Amino acid sequence: MNRLIQLRNCYLELTNQDLPKLANSRNFPVRYNHCFQRIILDNLFGRCWYEVLDRKRGAAYMQLTEEQLERAIALAKQIIEQPDAYLQALNQNSLRWRKK
Repeated sequence: MNRLIQLRNCYLELTNQDLPKLANSRNFPVRYNHCFQRIILDNLFGRCWYEVLDRKRGAAYMQLTEEQLERAIALAKQIIEQPDAYLQALNQNSLRWRKK
C-alpha cells in the first residue's frame, strides 16, 4: 500500500471512528465525523476548506497532498491528546471563518 493511501486510511480512521467514539466521554462541542473533518480541514487551511478545495471533485480528503494529510492527522491526534479546550478553540476558529 502506498504512502498516500496509508495516510488517507489513517485520517479516515481518526475522523470516522476514533474522534466520534471519544466524544462520548469528553466535553467535545461536536460528535459526528463530518464535524471533526470540517474542524480539522478548516484549521489546516486557516479558512473554510471549500475556499481551497473543489467540492465538485469529490471527497475533500481525496484532494489532499501527503503533506496536508500528515498535518490533518497531526491535528486529529492533538485533539485526542490535548484538553477539551483545544478542540473547542479549533471549532471556534472554524465557525468564525464560516461567519457563524
